Amino acid sequence: MVIGALALVAGLALVVWGAERFTEGAMRLAARLALSTFFVGAAVSGLEPENLASGAAAALGGLPQIALGTVIGSTIFLLTGALGVALLVAPMAVRIPREGPVAMVLSLVLFAFVLSNDGVVSRVEGALLVLAALGLMFWLYRRSPIFHAGSEEEAGAVSGRKITVLLVAGAVVMVVGAELLVSGARTLLTVAGLSETFLGMIVVGMGESLEETARMTAPARRGHPELAWGNVVGTTVVLLTFNLGVLAMIRPLAADPLVLRLHAPYLVACTLLVAGALLIRPRLGRGAGALLIVLFVGYLGLNLAHMWQ
Repeated sequence: MVIGALALVAGLALVVWGAERFTEGAMRLAARLALSTFFVGAAVSGLEPENLASGAAAALGGLPQIALGTVIGSTIFLLTGALGVALLVAPMAVRIPREGPVAMVLSLVLFAFVLSNDGVVSRVEGALLVLAALGLMFWLYRRSPIFHAGSEEEAGAVSGRKITVLLVAGAVVMVVGAELLVSGARTLLTVAGLSETFLGMIVVGMGESLEETARMTAPARRGHPELAWGNVVGTTVVLLTFNLGVLAMIRPLAADPLVLRLHAPYLVACTLLVAGALLIRPRLGRGAGALLIVLFVGYLGLNLAHMWQ
């Protein structure tokens, strides 16, 4: 059990470290292309290579609930625990195009449709989700405001060689970490008697998104909330469409009945709540942050109650 837990934690740490290097390289590359700050947050910070790497390893390893946890559990934690802590630390003005929260809702509709149809996300549905993700991100790019992530001096501060090293090293470390994570998950499932659904939705889902708190808090404190909100919008869209689609193309994913009864509906409610707030509120403060944390604690409590039944 100890070995499994250590492998799981080490795998998560490596995946997160690799993702940070990969994201840094991608951010530097995006700065060279002079993309808008909001779109950089949506496309680069919203890119979740660690979730995709872990989910792909789980799907290939025959652990569909853990693969789904990198999508559903991670999104729930992002929109409740991670965003809640970020708002408690640094309340944020909502300075993003309205298309952002609309894209969140559209990705949610697609997610709900493919999952509620028969509880299985097929390869064909996965391919459609990937195409939808590309379409939504292109739409956000076209509708992004006219300001940029970095000046030409900032973009040229790092060589193309270093950017390549960051991208390659990050990808390699993520793959190694993902393999460790799946190995540790298998050990815990066998020895500790944890359900695959609980491990995927809570342990892996939360672990994969812990760094999101820092990704949102840092730009908000520096006066760039549009970058933080881009992360929220982009991560939601990418996880619910692109990542889920890629995982289903690797191996069709059948959801556990509890996922359909509890996790998916909770995700729908949390996404609609945050998207609605972004549409109607000019600023979200500590009160909203506290509410989101309560929602995550409630979600954790419901999962523990089901596990102990």
